Amino acid sequence: MRIEQSKGLKDRLVPLSAVTVEALRAYLAERRLPNAETPENRLVFVHWQRGLNAQYCQMRLKWYGERCGVKASPHQLRHSCATLLLNAGAPVLTVKWILGHAKIDTTLGYARLYDGTVAADYYQAMLQVEKRLNGPENTAVAPPSPAELLALVDSLRAGTLNEAQLEMVWTLRAGILALAEQESGIAKTSPS
Repeated sequence: MRIEQSKGLKDRLVPLSAVTVEALRAYLAERRLPNAETPENRLVFVHWQRGLNAQYCQMRLKWYGERCGVKASPHQLRHSCATLLLNAGAPVLTVKWILGHAKIDTTLGYARLYDGTVAADYYQAMLQVEKRLNGPENTAVAPPSPAELLALVDSLRAGTLNEAQLEMVWTLRAGILALAEQESGIAKTSPS
């Protein structure tokens, strides 16, 4: 999607998911504007046949937030977007570009990295470092450390697993299933 004259009067392109594109197409198909030749009809969102301004968006978001019992603002949505993208594994430079920041420090100020994400990233990187230090003779996969498991549990509770953590969950699941099968095989062969 092309965003024209956004914050700082910058133009930029922002990728949209397939679900978002489908929702926009459905909205535009239902939107009825009386005169198709007006400049306002080039805009995606309109209210009373005019483009939305920042004050209107802020006011509506505040109103919906109050109805739901939360404090909400466009600025908080930007913070949430940055945090969710970074905790899902998006590179900080990508998030910087999406938010339209000139400096990476601004993007990092928006982000709230979860401790579990930071710990998991650290342990994942350290595994790679240790593999390189140990060389090819040590190819056995070590079980996750208690700290890695704690970081994983924290991320599961927060609902913000990154790619490395998702891989660890599937590895743990396979290990648990193998243990269960092994225990059921032992139980079947043990005398009663």
